[in-house]
Amino acid sequence: NRPLGGRYDTAANLAATLVAIERTGVRPDVIVFTGDLTDLGEPEAYAALRAEVEPFAARLGAPVVWVAGNHDERPALRAGLLDAAPTSEPVTGVWDLDGLRLIALDSSVPGWHHGDIDAAQRDWLAGVLAEPAPHGTLLALHHPPPPAHVPLFDILELQHQDALADVIRG
Repeated sequence: NRPLGGRYDTAANLAATLVAIERTGVRPDVIVFTGDLTDLGEPEAYAALRAEVEPFAARLGAPVVWVAGNHDERPALRAGLLDAAPTSEPVTGVWDLDGLRLIALDSSVPGWHHGDIDAAQRDWLAGVLAEPAPHGTLLALHHPPPPAHVPLFDILELQHQDALADVIRG
């Protein structure tokens, strides 16, 4: 386990965070990790993350939702966290949390830092949203959908924001 950027012990920070969460006594309905699950998409990093988080989630009785970020690699994420075939397909899913629908979107663009919800994913999302959820819908994605008005972040921005807005409007 190498420190992130040569300075940050992410494994120790995660462990401390999970201990602190568990100490609160709160029992969430779901635990959502919204991307950048690893630094470089290393299979061993996904294995270490899973080994730390899954026992924690089991103790809390909550499912874990993994959402891809721009530092993630879809094939390794699928194999390492979802026990799925290591394909480059977007990592998406739908969970019913007692009438509140959670939809995970994959805004990662393999090989790039910016985000996008491509046309196929938007069409899929429109189909899911065609049926209302009793208590509404939450979207989980890595790249924030509003415009970033900070020059440094423009290379990280979600593309096709208007197209996504058209799908979720109403």
